[in-house]
Amino acid sequence: MWLNHHNMFSHIDRVDRRLMLRNGILLLFVVLTPFTTAIVADHMTSSDAGTAAAVYSGNFLFIAISWNAVWRYCAKERRLLREDVTDAEAQTITRQYLVAPLGSVVAIAISLVSGLASVTVVLLIAAFYAFTGSHGD
Repeated sequence: MWLNHHNMFSHIDRVDRRLMLRNGILLLFVVLTPFTTAIVADHMTSSDAGTAAAVYSGNFLFIAISWNAVWRYCAKERRLLREDVTDAEAQTITRQYLVAPLGSVVAIAISLVSGLASVTVVLLIAAFYAFTGSHGD
């Protein structure tokens, strides 16, 4: 997440108060990740694994929504983007950022059936961004 956060900001030329607020909300959910991960780790083999996975996946849904809010705010009408970021590149990033909210909703739904499968979906989403995330300087 930190690498992709850095990569996203490599496309951003300047910040304003609205961006800082959106970014602060994003980082709030990012720092919750170790806690939701601990919940999953503690409950994965118990009868409430699905509930733990729903909490975990829910946190990732909030991260995804926040991430999209940051990016879309910056990219709308090229509001805060660097001049060298092409429209095609911005559109590609915008499309890539749709994977996480949609995948997180799927993970939450799957948690009703299997906690392990739900966590696996979240890990697959992370792998997607590890391989396709925007790569800045």
